[in-house]
Amino acid sequence: MFTDVGWGEIFVIFVIGLIVIGPERLPKVIQDLRAALLAARTAINNAKQGLNEEFGPEFDDFRKPVQELATLTRMGPRAALTKTLLEGDDSFFDSFDPKKVMGEDTAGKTERARAALYNTDPTQQTTPETTKIQRPDQGEDPKAGGFSWADIT
Repeated sequence: MFTDVGWGEIFVIFVIGLIVIGPERLPKVIQDLRAALLAARTAINNAKQGLNEEFGPEFDDFRKPVQELATLTRMGPRAALTKTLLEGDDSFFDSFDPKKVMGEDTAGKTERARAALYNTDPTQQTTPETTKIQRPDQGEDPKAGGFSWADIT
């Protein structure tokens, strides 16, 4: 019931109770408080049991969607999407998994394997996709981002 109350807080409450109520009446107050909490817990459990017995099968129509919503809130986002939108089939998410995507053969891996087969270095070969074009050096500052005062004046 009091999951967030630690021993430090209980000790502080006890000391304050000892000061305010006094050492003579404190044991009686603790017994009364304990009896009140037990009576409240018993009343709540009896009310739950009475509602369950009275509404029984008629209430099941409302109980099922509430329980399904409760299970969805306990799930993570991926599991909730898989269950509601994809009907439990999470193979759709495999295409977005970087571990699985990187595990598949890529064009670069195939090129390196072919180069190793022919004992050539694939970095020395130039293809139209990897040809580098040299820009003439105009004396610009590389940190300037291509800005030149000559363009303005």
